[in-house]
Amino acid sequence: MMKKILLVSCGGLGNGGVQAVMMSIVRKLHTKYTFDVLLFTSEQRTYDEEFLSYGGSILRIPYYEGKSCLRRKIDYYVRGRKLYHKVKTLIHKNGPYDVIHCNNEFESALILKAASKHIPIRIAHTHIINTKGNLLAQCLNIHRKSIIEQYATVKLACSEEASRSFFKRTDNVEIVNNPYDENRFNISRFEKRAEKEFLLLQIGSFCNNKNQSFSIDVFNAIHQTYANAKLIFVGFQYDGYRRYLEKEVAAYGLEKSILFYPDNADTPRLLSQSAFLLFPSHHEGFGIVLLEAQAMGVRCYASDSVPQQANCGGVQFLPLEKGARYWAQVIINNYEQTKGCWTDYDLSKFTTKAVIAIYDKLYNSQSSQNQT
Repeated sequence: MMKKILLVSCGGLGNGGVQAVMMSIVRKLHTKYTFDVLLFTSEQRTYDEEFLSYGGSILRIPYYEGKSCLRRKIDYYVRGRKLYHKVKTLIHKNGPYDVIHCNNEFESALILKAASKHIPIRIAHTHIINTKGNLLAQCLNIHRKSIIEQYATVKLACSEEASRSFFKRTDNVEIVNNPYDENRFNISRFEKRAEKEFLLLQIGSFCNNKNQSFSIDVFNAIHQTYANAKLIFVGFQYDGYRRYLEKEVAAYGLEKSILFYPDNADTPRLLSQSAFLLFPSHHEGFGIVLLEAQAMGVRCYASDSVPQQANCGGVQFLPLEKGARYWAQVIINNYEQTKGCWTDYDLSKFTTKAVIAIYDKLYNSQSSQNQT
């Protein structure tokens, strides 16, 4: 009988970095394990249908999904008790499970606790750099760190930076590279061009951390020199931030040059057409989109707060403090030298085959800690 794994997402199964990691695991291991996934939205998103095609079930505990920002913030602080009891009920109803693999950061604390008497292998996996937030959030996260330390039997992080930021202790944390889908992101599937149009691409949810506003400022400076340049944003809505970006685009009069695509857009095709990828995040745990872009031979420009683990030779890290005009000039100089043509980068240590073998070993192991 196959082992049964409960994956816990950080929201829905949208086209995000964490979800890409989870789907890579399911695609490669669904013939060896049975996978269910726990989501926290009622929305149907990019990977829902594909996930169900592998034979598992989608379980849902939706968080507050109304439009009130205040209600959303309150919900974050008060939903813990409800989450704990609902997870226990779901585990009892849909289990037994052999492994729970939590990817929802600090909220994994109560889920791991709920699973502690029922699931022997309990994985806490961080993909982020923790930002401090307000005093209440800091105190809550410190408390949850202790709970994670008590109930997780395995601790994983996508980078050393993420490990130090998230876990109370880091001496027993395993760093696991995020994989990219080498079948989808493969330049041999596309026609190679000696010269590309001046097209910039940014992929990621529309939110303050991804810093698309800065990219608009960068592009505005580029557009003053290259009037035919274009910028495409790919992502999903978050807290109305896209509407804020659209207003900024309109203020610059760049509505015909800056385009917004949904998160289910064909990103390999868009990368094959792009000269550069922008990634000016304020903080990141890893940055899987950097791998995907380099796999497509695309040069990347990332903020220097992004971990350098994902750099395979095609990422230039720039300080946000230097400002948009500085970024624009660096990018213009590179375009004038290379015309955005492809470059081959070595991503062998990030292939799905190399990374998934680690998860296979973890799922098939016995817990190394005493059960609580």
